[in-house]
Amino acid sequence: MIVQINRLLNQFLKMSLIALLLLLTACIDEEEEVSPVPNSDAAVQVKNLRLQEGTTELAVGDSSQLVVNADYNNGTTKPLPKSGLIWRCEGFAVDISSSSEVSAVKAGESNCIVSFSMLQLAVDFVVAANDNPTSPGEGDTTSPGDGNTTSPSDVRKLRLGAGETSLKEGDTSQLVVNGVYADNSATPIANSELVWQCDSPAVNISATSFLSAYKAGESICKVSWNALTLSVNFVVTASEVLPDFISTIPQGHLILPLATKQDIKLTGYFSNGTSESEPSDATLSCDTSNVSLSAENVLTTESVGQATCTATWKEKTAQLLVTVVDSAATQRKLSLAFLDHLRFSDEDYSKFTAWVDKAVEGKPGYGFSPTDAIYMYYLTQDKKYIDLAIADVEAQVVAAEAKMAANEKPAVSADSYLHVGNYISKLAYAYDYGYELLSESQRKRWENYAEQAIWNVWNHKDAEWAGNSFSWSGWATTNPGNNYHFSFLKATITWGVVTQNDTWLNLLSNDKLPKLVAYYDQFEKGGSREGTGYGVAQRDLFELYQIWKDSSGEDLSAQSVHSKETIDYWIHATTPPLEMFAPIGDQSRVSKPKLFDYHENLIHRAASLNIGTDEAKRGKWWLDNNSVNPIVYGFNLDTTLLQQELNQLKPTELVYHATGAGHLFVRSSWETDATWLSAVAGIYDESHAHRDQGSFSLYKDDWLAVTQNIWSHSGIHQESEVHNMVRFVEDGETILQKRRTEATMDYTVNGAETIINMDLSQIYAAYDSVTSWQRKINFTANRVLVSDQCVVADSVSAIWQINLPVEPIVNNDGTITAGNLLITPIAPANPSLNIVNWQDVNEKEYKDPHYKLELQGAGCNYQVQLDVLN
Repeated sequence: MIVQINRLLNQFLKMSLIALLLLLTACIDEEEEVSPVPNSDAAVQVKNLRLQEGTTELAVGDSSQLVVNADYNNGTTKPLPKSGLIWRCEGFAVDISSSSEVSAVKAGESNCIVSFSMLQLAVDFVVAANDNPTSPGEGDTTSPGDGNTTSPSDVRKLRLGAGETSLKEGDTSQLVVNGVYADNSATPIANSELVWQCDSPAVNISATSFLSAYKAGESICKVSWNALTLSVNFVVTASEVLPDFISTIPQGHLILPLATKQDIKLTGYFSNGTSESEPSDATLSCDTSNVSLSAENVLTTESVGQATCTATWKEKTAQLLVTVVDSAATQRKLSLAFLDHLRFSDEDYSKFTAWVDKAVEGKPGYGFSPTDAIYMYYLTQDKKYIDLAIADVEAQVVAAEAKMAANEKPAVSADSYLHVGNYISKLAYAYDYGYELLSESQRKRWENYAEQAIWNVWNHKDAEWAGNSFSWSGWATTNPGNNYHFSFLKATITWGVVTQNDTWLNLLSNDKLPKLVAYYDQFEKGGSREGTGYGVAQRDLFELYQIWKDSSGEDLSAQSVHSKETIDYWIHATTPPLEMFAPIGDQSRVSKPKLFDYHENLIHRAASLNIGTDEAKRGKWWLDNNSVNPIVYGFNLDTTLLQQELNQLKPTELVYHATGAGHLFVRSSWETDATWLSAVAGIYDESHAHRDQGSFSLYKDDWLAVTQNIWSHSGIHQESEVHNMVRFVEDGETILQKRRTEATMDYTVNGAETIINMDLSQIYAAYDSVTSWQRKINFTANRVLVSDQCVVADSVSAIWQINLPVEPIVNNDGTITAGNLLITPIAPANPSLNIVNWQDVNEKEYKDPHYKLELQGAGCNYQVQLDVLN
């Protein structure tokens, strides 16, 4: 593998390293290093964190230095270094710097969490409005370079007040822009209010007006503030070119089986970012006889052990650690090739290591899988990991045998074999990587158990355990779009590959996998018709692709664009602050659609399969900017081991129509305060989908109109009553939307307006009383116009309904206000109104008051205007 480092990246890395060294030097002067364990006594540990100093109630413009203490179980307390703390906040009332200084930005509340090592502390901040703000911005302070008291209307022009305009490559400079008054006096403008744009990559200017000189050349940069602009010309000259460092390819830690050869490439890098491949004056040598080197730097493994190989070039050195292992430890049927990038690099996976080591110590965390231990065994060849995996799987088999002996079915069959993939894949990996450590009788017991489980999945009517009949429904065995199906395939793939059982491999190759590929090949623009709650299970689908690709060489993900397009699906399905997502379908795990580790797992897997594509780069942007950063729970850390796209690409498209799923997302911009809308109209055929064809959700800073399902206890209310749509009622009963029907939806864009057209008629084709229903939504940043036309029998009432997070208030002019949403019925002009408090409907399901507004007129045509306030 040849890694190319471009000049820009090299310069960035150098400057980042210099900045880091300066920061560390400053921190040494200011802070005493504190570790999670204060002394060498292994029993002494941090038991909790505590806010020792700092104010949590502030006014806009205030700031306060926070100090967090660690309380140890031996009774001692020590302040933690600010550099070791990670702060994350919900809400924009405060901003907390890397030095733990809190600044009150705007009136409101922020719920913050500070993390140190494996511990966390929640701190809530309350910011009151400042009756005497010190600047035009809300709560800006008047320090040099950060804004002074002024009014935009008083400033006549902008002027560069401080900062260098002639620099060398690698230089940096803090820029200050002044606002100049009519009398030629000047005041610094707050950096947060400035917008910089440069015409070349010679320099880069951050949001804090910090300039970095990247490459020789010129940049004309324009800074804007309110209606004023200033052009500044920056000139960057080349630095002296010196040898910088040498690298080996592969690099870091190389693990190789006996009797194999590995070509070692050497590259010398210069201070200007250029490089020289295989420099003639570079040398490579190794310190033990476990490996040998040819004159062409071809390394051959000679015996089990380790060697340190040193590359030398112009007094620069780089080391490569080589571990030689018995070939039997690495040559397995279930390939873990996706981990190889970790074996051949210095990438950090210490968090995952700590997670597995905790299980080795006898304290496994929730959701720990023996497969995690096998990953560590593959990476390190440490026998303790495979021993743990074998013990865990043996306990699974023993428990299953006990159930069978009692004429009961084992846990692997629970919930229609939903978890068979997890159970049997664990066994398959432990069987493969621990084969030599298993006794012959143990292997036979494991084989019998796994074979029976998989046979039962695909032969549901004749399923049995220990000769006792345990037939089941066969749910989802023929539905490639269902999350259960992914589990069935995972069990069959992993066990079939390990045993090379022709029955299972033929079933996969000739039947199940071709159908899987065909299903997703027609699934344009990604996503799932199960919705977003169960659609996140497609992370398991993408894991199947990885397992099959590494073990068979066949890349199923490349046979359709579904995995790639699903990245964009989720990016667009996420609300503008990147913390919520469109609540489509059942939300059984958590009713409120808040991003979680699972969504990170999904994008990790999809992006890893599509490295180098624009979709993967947008996925990188989403991963780096959403509210789940980093992954918190240990049982979800496995996807952090996947090789990932390194480059970000911010999305630009404002509309995304996933025609395969039947979902559309539109937003006014990619700023966090944008207006966002989702709509549903397409094929209705999945059990976790709702009777919500024709519905929409609306978001601006928070939910303005959204299904009441997100406020329910269960999260699985599929009925039309809880969605924003026209509901048809006959004889006092809602007419149900029928599964295995299809609505249509398309859209056009006219300037700032997006027009969505839906035809829901076929959803009701089974009924004579509903002939047609068309819905049109005109979307702009501040207004949504919803128009409905339908034809129904005289016995049918058509009720226009919108579910709201707050109580709607009917105004004197007939409009209705619900929080930041103004609802204006246009047609009919004076409909009858009905307000439903969902607590009155079911107080056990709806713990808090949320509402539905129903409009009803004499006919079946409606037009309702929704204005976004503030």
